[in-house]
Amino acid sequence: MATDWSELDLIRLFSGKTGALDGPGLIEGIGDDCAIFKGPEGSNWLVTTDMLVEQVHFDRSWHPAHLLGRKSVAVNLSDIAAMGGTPVYALTSIALPEKIDRNWVEQWSAGAAEILKEFGCTLIGGDTVRGPALVINIVILGSATQETTLLRRTAREGENIYVSGNLGSAAAGLEICRQPVLFTSFTDEDLAPFKEKHLNPSPRVELGQILAASGMVGAMQDISDGIATDLAHICTRSSVGAEIKAELLPAEPALEDVCRRLNRPAVELQLSGGEDYELLFTVRQGRDEELLSLVQERNREALSKVGRTVAGDTVQLRSADGFSDIAFTGYQHSGSSG
Repeated sequence: MATDWSELDLIRLFSGKTGALDGPGLIEGIGDDCAIFKGPEGSNWLVTTDMLVEQVHFDRSWHPAHLLGRKSVAVNLSDIAAMGGTPVYALTSIALPEKIDRNWVEQWSAGAAEILKEFGCTLIGGDTVRGPALVINIVILGSATQETTLLRRTAREGENIYVSGNLGSAAAGLEICRQPVLFTSFTDEDLAPFKEKHLNPSPRVELGQILAASGMVGAMQDISDGIATDLAHICTRSSVGAEIKAELLPAEPALEDVCRRLNRPAVELQLSGGEDYELLFTVRQGRDEELLSLVQERNREALSKVGRTVAGDTVQLRSADGFSDIAFTGYQHSGSSG
């Protein structure tokens, strides 16, 4: 008999089995980008982990080992960024099938080491085993001050919602890598931003730190499963609803052309494609102009207002066709056994 499950199902199952999370010094357990527990002298420790499985999260036939090493770390650094933290330590575990040669492992390791060095993060341990499939698991420990650590559960009604960068590019990049024959009429310059976004994402650590230190942000998380699902996480945790406008969703100029070739609406990739690894956050009422000015002065990262939080518990998209409920319609890890 087949059993279907989603990531949300497993989170509910595991959290229900383990009971109340009241360990010594624990501030935030299951339900945010990182677990948080008290550190020394007014600081917090942040802990996050992500697993990548071959043929589920990546394909070695078109994902270079060096860039996969970088991405393996980047997806975890993005969680630290979402809390406004600083990455400090890393643990790396990898299961290697017999078919992996030494050169591939060396290139992957070089990529992982490169991005760790870029963000001042020290590798302190891990594990290697033989396995039937290539599986990569990274743990990152970060730090943040107790006063500035940002959570998903602190948004309020009436706050404007912003995102950094563009949406849908990584999902488009995935399809370009999977189906290159569809894009032979495009130039390398046209396709480069999409492929780069998927193969070698850039975690917004510095921006996260600026936003957290500003005191003007309500709630924040990174966009890993698509804004539709990730905004629903913030709304659920903060007991608010949200409305976003389709015409405000930022995109690379060529996204519409790429999506026409895929025969898919661009807004679908922007909402639900996943792996953008941008930051999604709300801004305290009346602080928008001040915050945007600060970011331009300190970081110059592109920020786009896409909607606002409202009363209720729904996440809705406003488009030319009216309103539609989009809560948790982003990428969902799922599977079955039988």
